[in-house]
Amino acid sequence: MANFSSLNFKKKGAEHLQANGNALALAVDVLKSDTYAQAMTKAIANTALSGDISLLPNGNDLQITVNGKNIDPTATADVADDLVILVLDSVNEEVIICNDAVDRGVTNEDGDTVTTPPLILNIRELSAA
Repeated sequence: MANFSSLNFKKKGAEHLQANGNALALAVDVLKSDTYAQAMTKAIANTALSGDISLLPNGNDLQITVNGKNIDPTATADVADDLVILVLDSVNEEVIICNDAVDRGVTNEDGDTVTTPPLILNIRELSAA
């Protein structure tokens, strides 16, 4: 299970994601230590994002929603693979967000599509440690 974000996201926040997140990918076995190029070799499906990232208040928190997509796979995944959804900045070659997905087999036959669910992330209100 992989869930991580880039240092730019940690430093610059949700607006960095909204301004620079221009691609969505379904990938297998991506590690935090992987470079952008390494992560892209593990992608089995990808598509462009345009206006698909919203930032809305949710009580005292900020909710980030990345719309789900129907994507035509370019490779396959086995049920034993660790599937993740990546939000990418393809211009600056950055994996901004890596979010765990439900592991399952993915085929790559004519007409196959993979539907990624919306990613919903919350930036919580500050609290004392």
